[in-house]
Amino acid sequence: MWLILVVLFIPFSAHSYDRIISLSPQITESIYLLGAEEKLIGITELCRRPAEAMKKEKVGTPLRPDAEKIVSMRPDIIFGTWEGNSPIAMARFERLGIKTHYFERPRTMLGLLDNFLTLSRMTGKEERGKRIIEIAQGALPKEKNNKGYKVLWQVGAEPLIVASTNSFANDIILLAGGYNIIESELPYPRINAEEVILKAPHVIVLMDMGYNVQLEKDRWKRYFSRAQFVTMDAYSVGSPTPMSFVDAVNRLTESFR
Repeated sequence: MWLILVVLFIPFSAHSYDRIISLSPQITESIYLLGAEEKLIGITELCRRPAEAMKKEKVGTPLRPDAEKIVSMRPDIIFGTWEGNSPIAMARFERLGIKTHYFERPRTMLGLLDNFLTLSRMTGKEERGKRIIEIAQGALPKEKNNKGYKVLWQVGAEPLIVASTNSFANDIILLAGGYNIIESELPYPRINAEEVILKAPHVIVLMDMGYNVQLEKDRWKRYFSRAQFVTMDAYSVGSPTPMSFVDAVNRLTESFR
């Protein structure tokens, strides 16, 4: 059903591009997943997955792309994201006659699949993209957990930053059959530890985002001796592909058993 909905809402474009520069780790990894890496002529210094992507020509960082180098490489198109790339730099490329395309940061799995199918069309890999989505959907948990496990998804430690019901991580929690204890209009609000203690989560997700995961586990164990802990790769939320998203859902689902 999701695949049908996504296809209906994507504008048709038969044109694909053969010389692509990616200014986003998520886009780079997705291009490799689609098997279109031969069209990728440049990436940023932060594009590190998969490992073979590191061999591609580097064109600076997402916020500070090397305009002179990019122009000299004569790309057909530059892919970026609204949140991760400088609109000033992207506008400059347009003025220089280089086509650019922005991808929205997804808020749900449906948004992620929308982006992925658009990318598959623009790289000439639409059928492979559809097949990957079918595989991803088939790998999701078949039965929903109805026990109402309460989940805290921690993003930062000092200050304490968490994923709310308005975040992309929330879709992972819901599809795993859990309940996000943090309700907020902000996707990733700062909160006090006292709020977490009052809400008493059953599962705490910790992310490999620079803070000491073991120290955070030890801190929360003082209050929640029976809580389950799940450590997630930062890419599961920051730079997901359909397959890494499903992997995150399944890992969280396992913690409920």
